[in-house]
Amino acid sequence: MTLIFGLVAVLGLLLGLGFVFSRMKTETAAQSTRITLGVIGVLAGLLLTLRGAGVLGVPIAGAAIGMLGIAMRGGRSKAGGQERTGSRAPSQRGMDAGEAREILGVGKDAGEDEIRSAHRTLMKRVHPDAGGSDGLASRVTLARDVLLDALKK
Repeated sequence: MTLIFGLVAVLGLLLGLGFVFSRMKTETAAQSTRITLGVIGVLAGLLLTLRGAGVLGVPIAGAAIGMLGIAMRGGRSKAGGQERTGSRAPSQRGMDAGEAREILGVGKDAGEDEIRSAHRTLMKRVHPDAGGSDGLASRVTLARDVLLDALKK
């Protein structure tokens, strides 16, 4: 009976955490998941080590500490120093006005309203929340910025 109660309590806790994480932004949920799994891993590794299974406990605790380290750095890897989430702002290098017009599907004489409308329409299809990717959304936004900057000059 105690085992069943314990399993139900753990299942309820996992469902509660899943619900809370589903309401967060992706980056926040990823960091919260890393912290949660890191703490659980450290505790599990410590418990296994204290119970005489150090062969299992030490590597589990080590991996969990590594996960906590990544979470404390904000999701950035040690090597690149850039976030893994793909949420960095795109640079304007590598795109000219012609490529930007081609991406947005506007002509050479497109004004600010037409560029913004084309961007909005395309973003509805390529945004990550609509099933698109970060890379596509970044390119579409970069195309809009390049064309709007060209209009200002």
